[in-house]
Amino acid sequence: MATPMHRLIARRQAEANKQHVRCQKCLEFGHWTYECTGKRKYLHRPSRTAELKKALKEKENRLLLQQRSFFPPHVYQHWRNHCRKKDQEKK
Repeated sequence: MATPMHRLIARRQAEANKQHVRCQKCLEFGHWTYECTGKRKYLHRPSRTAELKKALKEKENRLLLQQRSFFPPHVYQHWRNHCRKKDQEKK
């Protein structure tokens, strides 16, 4: 059974924890979303498609860097030209 002292301690701990809580509506610290009196802030986020394209491009760039370090420059240049010709043929 909770005594008034236990309730007081629990309330103080909850208030102390709220300092580290971020509201999901206004993105400010110190209160819960249901207590919020502020306006909702717009937070621009890239679409999932854009994130996937970016990750794919980064992966391709890493692969190219690995190939550059593995192959001599003239071999890499030949391969790059070959890929460009394939791309032009597809169009």
